[in-house]
Amino acid sequence: MEYFSLKQISFKLILIVSALLFFICYYLDSVIDPSKTEFIFVVGYMFAIMLAAFWSILNYIDHLRINPLYKTYHSIDEFINDLSVSIDEKNEIETMMIDYVSDQKKLGKDEDQAIKEIIQQFKRGELTEKDVFFVHVHKYLLGLGMILLLVTAVIYLLGVLSPIFQSKFFIVLEITTFCFALGFYLSFFMYNILNKILIRK
Repeated sequence: MEYFSLKQISFKLILIVSALLFFICYYLDSVIDPSKTEFIFVVGYMFAIMLAAFWSILNYIDHLRINPLYKTYHSIDEFINDLSVSIDEKNEIETMMIDYVSDQKKLGKDEDQAIKEIIQQFKRGELTEKDVFFVHVHKYLLGLGMILLLVTAVIYLLGVLSPIFQSKFFIVLEITTFCFALGFYLSFFMYNILNKILIRK
């Protein structure tokens, strides 16, 4: 499902390091005398937040796809793989293109030239999308943010029901999951603004 797909998150390691760093700094800050280590933890928080912001930028860029209309292709497979249509449509287009190339070869044309011609024909006649970029909807951020909010709620409820879950470890874990859930929702909001800007251009 699009809403709960971890596969759609790019550069997972950066995000994991950011969350771990935030959690560790917050936990240590809560158990150690802050007057002795305040600067270290401030740097740790800042670095964790910067890492999360860096991940957000890289993740957005990684999901951008250039419209096939504006790219150069040297094979039918390359072209077909970049199309943002269903698998059935891709198969249909691929069959038509292969048939065209086969017919042109029978007429004595060079195969590479025939491939270039059919790709150009599809660019001119079949592709109606004029935007330079194909943008991603990023629904997975909403679903994963919801999961983190549910984890936050569960930890909170367990803390209300049992003193075991009132330890600083669980309190810090609760705050970390809540902050990163908000981060996912903020990223979704920012991504949508960027999508609109790109589509308008």
